[in-house]
Amino acid sequence: MLHSRGFMTNQQIAQLLKNVAAAYTIQNANRFKILAYDKAADSIEHLTHEVKDIWNQGKLNQIPGIGPSIASHLDELFRTGQVKHFDSVMGKIPKSIYPLLELTGFGPKKAAKLVTTLKLEKSSSIIDDLTKAANLGKIAQIEGFGEKSQEDILESINAYKKGRSKQKRMPLPYAYALAEEVVSYLRRSKDVLKVTPLGSLRRMVSTIGDIDLAVSTNNPQKVVDYFLSYPQKGEIVEKGPEGATILLVNGQQIDMRVIKPKAWGSMLQYFTGSKYHNIKLREFALKPEYQLQA
Repeated sequence: MLHSRGFMTNQQIAQLLKNVAAAYTIQNANRFKILAYDKAADSIEHLTHEVKDIWNQGKLNQIPGIGPSIASHLDELFRTGQVKHFDSVMGKIPKSIYPLLELTGFGPKKAAKLVTTLKLEKSSSIIDDLTKAANLGKIAQIEGFGEKSQEDILESINAYKKGRSKQKRMPLPYAYALAEEVVSYLRRSKDVLKVTPLGSLRRMVSTIGDIDLAVSTNNPQKVVDYFLSYPQKGEIVEKGPEGATILLVNGQQIDMRVIKPKAWGSMLQYFTGSKYHNIKLREFALKPEYQLQA
């Protein structure tokens, strides 16, 4: 599937890793594995040097968010032009799903449901085929969608065709203020024990992509339902037992993950801590008397 002996930009490599994460999401893989790929993609997307140059210097392991496994896959990509593991993972879902992930408001499972239900198999014409299906009213008939979702999808397609993609990174002050509004809302729920930002916002880096929030709770479904009722919600991108993703009316994406109290620390550490700390913890977890809680 992947053949790229030529030069690949950081953006292209980041998109490749995002597609792998999307394939894992659709296959209900371990969420830590999914987020490892998302984290790596985010890191590569915002590097100031080309990954290929860093690879030539033998320093892939110095890129934040790139663990040994992903580093080995990137090494294979640069050496051979393809990654057998990526081919295997991504080949398990229809190719036509991947272009839909470029549309605003589309998560992996939403894209997969549309592709499989409507039997849209051609990736080269997926956008036009989905537009046709929407105009014929076929999307509104799918369980979990409806007329409003169909209208939103048409708007997303029109925006995409005009060259407006998903929201870019936000300055830290703006992202922090936006996150505080959502955090304040979540704290009003009696089922929310703790809530805090994850990732780049928790690390307070200068620019932020999507806002990621962690919630500790003993009632995950109630918290997910409460989150989906956020007043500034524009539309639901993804929802499930472990969290949900919404698109605000201003176009920004908010990802919320729920976790039981006993695993709270592990979640914060994994999604915010340094790569080397994560590696060391996993080394400890390999010992019989230890277990890395998820």
